[in-house]
Amino acid sequence: MEFVDILRGLTIVAMNLVNPPGDWSYVYSPLLHAEWHGLMLTDLIFPFFLFIVGISIGYFFKLI
Repeated sequence: MEFVDILRGLTIVAMNLVNPPGDWSYVYSPLLHAEWHGLMLTDLIFPFFLFIVGISIGYFFKLI
């Protein structure tokens, strides 16, 4: 269970990292979303978060 907590924490840190700082001219280019075609690391953070939520729900129902 601690492993899921570590992954959840890393995902939250990544979410805070890829949010724009308020002005699009100060964004580090590898942290931008892909324009249309392609996939970047930023585009994988939310699906990874949903994967961790699914694992957490599985643990929850296993404990009941």
